[in-house]
Amino acid sequence: MVRSVVRLITGAPGAGKSTLLGRLRERPVTVVDFDELPDDDGRLLGIDITSPDASGIWPDYNRLWVRIAGMLARGGGPVLVSCPITPAEWEAAAADVPDAPEVVWARLDCADHDRRVRLAARGWSAEQVEEAVRDANELRELVPTAFTSSDRAPVEVAEDILRWITDSPNA
Repeated sequence: MVRSVVRLITGAPGAGKSTLLGRLRERPVTVVDFDELPDDDGRLLGIDITSPDASGIWPDYNRLWVRIAGMLARGGGPVLVSCPITPAEWEAAAADVPDAPEVVWARLDCADHDRRVRLAARGWSAEQVEEAVRDANELRELVPTAFTSSDRAPVEVAEDILRWITDSPNA
């Protein structure tokens, strides 16, 4: 039996994931985001899962997403999941999920200067911005396939990612 394949795209805050996902939702691909399940206040089933205080349940949340991705992939079409986790975190979650889908990773990135400007415009503190820059550097080491949003229109980035999704084996 051939396992379903899901494309995962990660990226540190400010890379442009939300903008990209809006563009890809207009295309023939199922696109979902880890940030879609919680309410606007970060709550899921009454728990603020976006708070660092909730880090103890993040592995359970990741397992939930592995299951969701597998269910979506059974539909047969291309699936893209935007997630803020590392490949190791996904693998740890998938280890406990029967019939977890096969995954192919990519990273949405931008120049550190662009990330700083984007996050400052959101009102992030200097400390939060620098943490996002550190996260981006870590992801650069972990996920070699990358798409940049710096100096590019969102539609261009979306087209490149759509080609990556649909031109890959087992799309």
